[in-house]
Amino acid sequence: MKRMSVFFCAALLVCTIMAQSALADISLPKPTSTGGDGIFALIERRASGTRGNFPNGDISDGELGTILWATTGRNRGDTGWTVPLAGGRPPYVKVYAVRRDGVFLYDWKNHALAEISKKDALADITGDGFVKSSPVVLVLVSDPSNLGSMARLNDGNALAYTAAGAMSQNAYLAADALGISTRYMVSMNVDGVKRELKLKNDEAALCIMPLGKR
Repeated sequence: MKRMSVFFCAALLVCTIMAQSALADISLPKPTSTGGDGIFALIERRASGTRGNFPNGDISDGELGTILWATTGRNRGDTGWTVPLAGGRPPYVKVYAVRRDGVFLYDWKNHALAEISKKDALADITGDGFVKSSPVVLVLVSDPSNLGSMARLNDGNALAYTAAGAMSQNAYLAADALGISTRYMVSMNVDGVKRELKLKNDEAALCIMPLGKR
């Protein structure tokens, strides 16, 4: 009986550890789509956050969700996109959010964060001090599987970089409207990004964008 009791306790402990380590997705609040300054005011004001005094104020899930919604470009329901698509296929650039509480992939269909890991990987993706101290860093990653027949035109991820350019501008405008600074950067630890985001061999990180509340 005693041996069975010990076995039961050990099994319970294992189950508890597994439950604590299980990945958990985060549903995001509905994105903000009204209010704020007009587009021309935002374009005039839009600027990259400076390295010397980049803000590091916390960003709420609602604010992050709005920026991700704007960045991905699915801004008009099921049919309206504001970023280039490959023959009407889903986006061929994915957006990850690296935070102190883990690494997440933005699920644009469900407007949610799909957890990749619970690790604080900010220091693993870049050596820049101001980036590591940011509460959130977006990572834009090419997804060749969604290019279909247009993959033959994707020499050196050219199509993905074109999409990333449009997506980063969406991120800049949405972030500025929320009082959040960002910066488009190609300087990153490529190996660290690939490892911590669990990227496939044919996927490539295109840029990172730290976010910080002003």
